[in-house]
Amino acid sequence: MSGLRRLCIVGGGTGGHVFPALALADAVRGRWSSSEVSFIGAERGLESKLLPERGEQALFLRMHSVQGAKAVQKLRVLLWELPRAVLKIRRHWGAKQPHLVVGVGGYASVAGVLAGVLCRVPVVLYEQNAVPGMVNRKLARFCRKILLGFSDAAKGLPESKTLFSGNLVAAAIRRVRWQSHQPPVLMVLGGSQGAQILNDTLPAACKLLRNNGHKFRVTHVAGSQQRVPALLDAYAEAGVDAQVMGFCRDMPKLYGEADLLLARAGAMTVCEAAVVGLPGIFVPLPHAADNHQFYNAQSLVTAGGGVVIEQGDLSAELLAEHIGELLFDSKRLLQMSEAAHQTQPQDSEKRMLDVLGRWLEVNA
Repeated sequence: MSGLRRLCIVGGGTGGHVFPALALADAVRGRWSSSEVSFIGAERGLESKLLPERGEQALFLRMHSVQGAKAVQKLRVLLWELPRAVLKIRRHWGAKQPHLVVGVGGYASVAGVLAGVLCRVPVVLYEQNAVPGMVNRKLARFCRKILLGFSDAAKGLPESKTLFSGNLVAAAIRRVRWQSHQPPVLMVLGGSQGAQILNDTLPAACKLLRNNGHKFRVTHVAGSQQRVPALLDAYAEAGVDAQVMGFCRDMPKLYGEADLLLARAGAMTVCEAAVVGLPGIFVPLPHAADNHQFYNAQSLVTAGGGVVIEQGDLSAELLAEHIGELLFDSKRLLQMSEAAHQTQPQDSEKRMLDVLGRWLEVNA
């Protein structure tokens, strides 16, 4: 192989697909500086905002999901939108077909992978969650390799094609390791959707802990700047020292200052906590496809690095009980930190790039 190597990353929709795709693009460019990376996503997905902001080369498709859709929409997508999208991609590539397509999941991934197959371009899939998504399950037959963020995901995929690489966590976060603080710090993440139930429940739980004489601090990422004033008022009423922000652009700093995490259980949240060794209390999104957030969190629970509270059981009292058992026991937190840290490979980037290098490496 010689000359410029082209990679096309296809898929997206939510942050759980888009941010790993961006991290993968950065890693590829870091190893192969002369490579050309482009993207294919959906007009309605988060990628339509983030990719232009980064100045990425991207094609956006007008497509809808079929999961949970009515029969009429499914037929429209499969018989009209999908064929048109595949044709649009092939025209977009023209004579500059990629040397490799990587599908990261989401409905736009289907058209990108099928276009790659029709153009005889090798396809690699990247499954971030502990339960493979419907798209990746359907596309598995067309790919050369499937990179897994969680080892448990292999159960639903062809064994000969899977490789447990771990999820691709940003280098700045991988350099952070858990340490104890006094007073201890509870870090709260609700993801881009804000996890309003955590916003509503936690201040009351913190008030119960304060009433029991516990001293601690809270760092709360609310998911929206509009939610910040009400949360600040709630924490002030509870008598809790809290830093509240709508979003955070310095996650390594936030992780480095935390003793315990309270969060949803998206794949990247769980894996970032694991890489840092940050013990967590996870409240999985109950309506996530295939209940994948519950199984993401179970990877840490089984290892001893986390606790799961199902949303239907969540209350201020139960949350205060779990936080109280963990946040003020530095010895137990250290044990949980070490257990969590063992669940994710520390060389995920190398594992992934070694696979992609089969098609992206340029021989002298």
